[in-house]
Amino acid sequence: MTKGQLAILPTPEGRKAERRVVNLAARLRDPGARLTEIDVLNLSTGGFMAQGELGLEPGSHAWLKLPGLEPQNCKLVWIKDGKAGFEFANPLHPATLEMLTAAGRKPIPRGHFGPQGGR
Repeated sequence: MTKGQLAILPTPEGRKAERRVVNLAARLRDPGARLTEIDVLNLSTGGFMAQGELGLEPGSHAWLKLPGLEPQNCKLVWIKDGKAGFEFANPLHPATLEMLTAAGRKPIPRGHFGPQGGR
């Protein structure tokens, strides 16, 4: 991977869109209007994987609020080991995905990979 390039996970059989590895802070609002802070770990035009205290059951609908976007309606598809997969009710536009993944890129901390890292 070259400097500044974002990891793209392979698209396994049955998956509709390629996923981008991100690290985005977001909020999830459940049907009872309770807000939960979550971390979005990967994102595609069709959905996302998140980590956090969700308190939802598979099949539940919620609203995802990402920085710079209107809340996105989504459905919890699976939950396992503190992580959960959601599907968007309306897929994200590819340009919106690009904007969000660019915002999710973080610089490498200085010294993280030895004295030359992060320059």
